[in-house]
Amino acid sequence: MAIVYVSSNKLAEFLGISLEELREIEAYFDSIPDDEWELVEGKDYRVINKSSGLREYTQSGAYAILSFLRSRSEQGRKYSTDTSIRNWFKEEYRKRQKALVDHRILENSSSLVRRQDQFWLSLQDVVTIFGTRTDYLKKALEIASKQSKLIKDVHYTRFGNDDTVYLSLRGIYELAKIMVEVLKQNHRKDWCRDVGERIEPQIQAIVKTIQDRQRQIERAKELARRRDKNLCTVTRKTASSLTVHHLYSEAHYPKIAANLSNLITIASEVHSHFHQWMGGFNEPCTIDDFIKYVLEYYPENKNLIIWLEQQKASLGPQLPIGKGREHVLYIPLQRVT
Repeated sequence: MAIVYVSSNKLAEFLGISLEELREIEAYFDSIPDDEWELVEGKDYRVINKSSGLREYTQSGAYAILSFLRSRSEQGRKYSTDTSIRNWFKEEYRKRQKALVDHRILENSSSLVRRQDQFWLSLQDVVTIFGTRTDYLKKALEIASKQSKLIKDVHYTRFGNDDTVYLSLRGIYELAKIMVEVLKQNHRKDWCRDVGERIEPQIQAIVKTIQDRQRQIERAKELARRRDKNLCTVTRKTASSLTVHHLYSEAHYPKIAANLSNLITIASEVHSHFHQWMGGFNEPCTIDDFIKYVLEYYPENKNLIIWLEQQKASLGPQLPIGKGREHVLYIPLQRVT
């Protein structure tokens, strides 16, 4: 098991003492060198705040504090046992391990897609989540398929002309069980077991976040309409049909899609004309493009140019997706519904 540190607050609470009592014990340990009571920095604890001396403890450090408490205990007062300390640290380790697995899934699920009423991840994402090699996972997949433990189009598949192999969440769960059977190192077994157990709830949480983001975008659009008083900010007139436009296009700059500074209310015909001028609705657009458009077609609207420059400064520099690896939380809602 990897070294686990627990905070002074957590240790004091577990031992049934106050944080002040723990600090007094630390001071006693430190006051007399080379006696029977010793805490070794780097082995039993680490200092996380030099000015206050605040510490975090390892299991051996917790044992040392417990032993001291027992030696000074009042008649009839009971403290934790060695076994309970050991089990507590194991539980802390397992909590953190599961949190790390969840984070690995979050950071490596950009291929997430819903097809055939299931969620799927690319083989490469699954390789990274398991922390293994592509050739090893492919071999395990091949063996499992021959043994009918994994079924094509249920546990793994390819979509259309794409040669990429995708695994369903059910497939990842089954593959995790196989990995646990064949692996020899306990920490690797634990990791793969946790992947199998955590993959579905974590993907569900990710999908909910994506859905929530879409709702945030819709709320931001409504706020933009109110801010702009339901007028076209370009023509400064009422319009039979209004659209809330993303100054940095939603599809290419999803991280700021729900940012009010990135939204402007315009007449639908102005919106269509702008995108035609850009070369089509699928072309990425930025606030600079919109400024150029207004300067060319509505140069008399000086206040709008000033406002757009203010929004540009507020939003700061932006990079479109494709310049870096797409994050799962910013993939289009359509991919997971």
